[in-house]
Amino acid sequence: MSRDRSRESKVDRFARGWADWVLGHRRLTIFASVLIVLVLAAGAVRLDVSNNYRVFFSDENPDLVAFNTFEETYTKNDNFLFAFKPAAGTIDDPRFMAVVEGFTERAWTIPYAIRVDSLTNFQHTYAIEDDLIVEDLIRGAAAMDVDEVSARVDIALAEPLLNGRLVAEDRGATGVNVTLQYPEESLAEVPEAMAYARALVAEFEAAYPDVEIAITGVSAVNAAFAEATVNDAMTLFGPMFLVLIFITWLIARSVSGTVSTVFVITLATMAAMGLAAWAGITISPFSGAAPVVILTLAIADSIHILITLVQRMRAGDDKNTALKESLRVNFLAVSITSLTTIIGFLALNFSDAPPFNALGNISAVGIAAAWLLSLTFFPAVLSLLPFTVKQAEAGKPGLLQGAVNRIADFVVARTRLTIIASGVLLVGLAAAIPLVQLNDQWVEYFDHRIEIRPDTEFALEHLTGLYVMEYSVPAGGEGAVSEPGYLADLEDFTVWLRTRPDVRHVFSYTDIIKRLNKNMHGDDPAYFRLPENRELAAQYLMLYELSLPYGLDMNDRIDVNKSSSRVTVTLGDLTTGETRAFLDDVAAWWDKRDPAKEEYATGATYLFSFISD
Repeated sequence: MSRDRSRESKVDRFARGWADWVLGHRRLTIFASVLIVLVLAAGAVRLDVSNNYRVFFSDENPDLVAFNTFEETYTKNDNFLFAFKPAAGTIDDPRFMAVVEGFTERAWTIPYAIRVDSLTNFQHTYAIEDDLIVEDLIRGAAAMDVDEVSARVDIALAEPLLNGRLVAEDRGATGVNVTLQYPEESLAEVPEAMAYARALVAEFEAAYPDVEIAITGVSAVNAAFAEATVNDAMTLFGPMFLVLIFITWLIARSVSGTVSTVFVITLATMAAMGLAAWAGITISPFSGAAPVVILTLAIADSIHILITLVQRMRAGDDKNTALKESLRVNFLAVSITSLTTIIGFLALNFSDAPPFNALGNISAVGIAAAWLLSLTFFPAVLSLLPFTVKQAEAGKPGLLQGAVNRIADFVVARTRLTIIASGVLLVGLAAAIPLVQLNDQWVEYFDHRIEIRPDTEFALEHLTGLYVMEYSVPAGGEGAVSEPGYLADLEDFTVWLRTRPDVRHVFSYTDIIKRLNKNMHGDDPAYFRLPENRELAAQYLMLYELSLPYGLDMNDRIDVNKSSSRVTVTLGDLTTGETRAFLDDVAAWWDKRDPAKEEYATGATYLFSFISD
């Protein structure tokens, strides 16, 4: 086919010159392309997969800064919650309680564990004359009878700190909560703790098959993020690759064209992931989707060039002539499409969430690599590989071209109908945009095939929830947590929270100080109320702290200066919109109660409630 080259645009002339150089130096082009990709891909050995939900937030995120301050004031929020349920009956069983007691003791051996709380080691207090006795609620369960265990469970159910948190109100389940503090020196810390926890559960389930144990908690979620990323890589990429290969073959009906296209998308993905590793990007479940994005978009460049090549060869051009013409025809279109796509993904850098930044940057690099490889490596390889196309009969288009021609004829013949129908469809779909709801309940990020999802639902059904809101309530000065006015505010806040249907459990210091006041008045139920003066409350607290065993102190509830305390609120299965409404209600309650109070909410649930905004 002859063309008047004097009428070609500058872009056409550049594209033709580009094609001439690539095909004239095809072996050098292939060697250089593969070498560059291998150098970039070598960084993949340094690729790290995140196992911490904090990766979703930048270091400058004010909510994350507040959360870090909270954990520095009290203790870390990382935990495993083990939910125990007997296969039949209730927990009022000495044998079952002996299993929980044994597990509680072994849980201290979980790597990085700094605290273990359960029904058995709960620090039960009572008075003998003027002495305050503090001891484990259940000790030596195997030697107890059913009535004695049942009496201890009654005590637990009467304790606001346990009922609905570590013991189910229907006596059908109990829990062991393990608080962990990671040194954060290695990404292997969370997987190490998770592997140990699973092995411990497997050991107990094997020894006691009539006991069901589920693992949930913040650390379990962290581990699930990393596991989901790896699982997706193993289960999604392979089938997707096969689908793309089949579609490419269906379009080109050429093994050489299909193989060359696969080479391009593979090399582009390798280059992007390798460069991400060299850049120190940590892969998260969101950024881990970048290979899928690259595979989906990178194939388009090669397909454009391949289709035009097939069309030109069907029209009678030889392979090299058709390749040059295909590069000339598609150079500008492929370049503009790739450039606009790259800009779109780079715009994700405006997000405050690092995983979205990483997804955008990795995808942009992969698309850029695919664009360059499609214009260099791809035609060079095709020129070397055998590639034949059956010439079409005069005036008879191929199957695909025929279908496209029929669509074009329909659109041209019915222009007004097409515009009206498209407009109505567009407006109808756009009208549904306000119905879109943002919901970042992080457990629902996971499919039921991921262990954390069914285990969390198991805990939610039988015991408590995972969506926890933490409040730090300042008292106004050193030792002021014992001020009657502060305690009254805290108690009213606690009582109000417990009246809300969206709250599953509230852990407040006032429940501890009320119990101590009762104990120090001969366990008279009438004194289950707040102490009347600061000195008395301070003395009770000091006496209690001196009686607590190692690892079960009050530092996770009250700061070291006794100037603020922590209120932990476990919410039901709320959407993030409902969670934000809850936060607004709490803020309004404090504004009405004490506008000057500088309490603040935080926690993983709080962070994820605002990430979409």
